[in-house]
Amino acid sequence: MQKTVQEHYRDFDQNNIQDITGALFKHSQDKARGSTHTNVPEKLITNLVNDIFGAGFDTVTTAVSWSLMYLVTKPEIQKKIQEELDTVIGRERRPLLSDRPQLPYLEAFILEIFRHTSFLPFTIPHSTTRATTLNDFYIPKGICVLVNQWQVNHDQKIWRDPSVFWPERFLSADGTIDKALSEKVILFGLGKRRCVGEMIGWWEVFLFLAILLQQMEFSVPFGVKVDLTPIYGLTMKHPRCEQFQAQLRFPRSG
Repeated sequence: MQKTVQEHYRDFDQNNIQDITGALFKHSQDKARGSTHTNVPEKLITNLVNDIFGAGFDTVTTAVSWSLMYLVTKPEIQKKIQEELDTVIGRERRPLLSDRPQLPYLEAFILEIFRHTSFLPFTIPHSTTRATTLNDFYIPKGICVLVNQWQVNHDQKIWRDPSVFWPERFLSADGTIDKALSEKVILFGLGKRRCVGEMIGWWEVFLFLAILLQQMEFSVPFGVKVDLTPIYGLTMKHPRCEQFQAQLRFPRSG
């Protein structure tokens, strides 16, 4: 990452910003010139770019990618989401963030993707700043602690049939989201040290999926078995599906 940032710096032109790294360079220079509107020291740019890609881009694209793979294996769920989108939004405009409260089934689907895949199985490492006791377990000061998010999301004491993918579990009798149950889904960590990008991550996944599913139909050829065995890493990925297909749901206007 340091090498990539240095290459960007050599080609940097403050009058022609090409990407997020260039934007950070410009903010850094503004700071050096005495601007009070920014706060990006140059020495932190590499760390910032690393965080943006690792915590921001990779996680969101992984969530969207898993969602599309589940949709091609469960076309009946894809159809339900698209029917909701057609009813609430129609086809004359694109989905907006303000549409989210009127699209409970899409939100329930996203919650179930977060829970069932648990593609971030553990939080990033944290450390205790003092000795503490949690549920009768003594944890000394300075101990590395990780939250086992996968286990929480598949705990039979919390979830009915946790191995089953079932978005409807998050819908109340009146069709709205069951807030108490939705808050039990753990993907962004716990407590005051949870992911600071949780809200924007949620917004991005919602908006990308809403736009994609309004415009496109996703499928695999009949008889193709989709492999959803996770590939372990910082985030869990699904194997590449060479037979994945996408086509427009309706002709483009104009």
